[in-house]
Amino acid sequence: MASPNSISIDALRKMVNGTLDFIENDLGFREVELKHDHYWSIADDVLYGMNTPPKELDVGSLKDDWHFVSSAAKEADQQIPIMLIHVAPLLRALAQAVPSYTAPK
Repeated sequence: MASPNSISIDALRKMVNGTLDFIENDLGFREVELKHDHYWSIADDVLYGMNTPPKELDVGSLKDDWHFVSSAAKEADQQIPIMLIHVAPLLRALAQAVPSYTAPK
């Protein structure tokens, strides 16, 4: 049995792929416009330190993240775990750009 603190890569992949399929196939979005470029980011060394609030914030760029991700999509040797730091903000922006979904009654 997996640890309660572990993440199943298979389950995560299924959920992300299923959600992207739903956005594309059911909601009809093949792409979304980024309404913003820059976002606040917290340095890795303080990101999970709940006892002390971060003293400073960094700035990230969705356009830069997209450039890295779209380039890596073309090069298998660039599809490495560190690229997920660029995927995460894009997934958040996608979640905010796609209209809320309510299941039919």
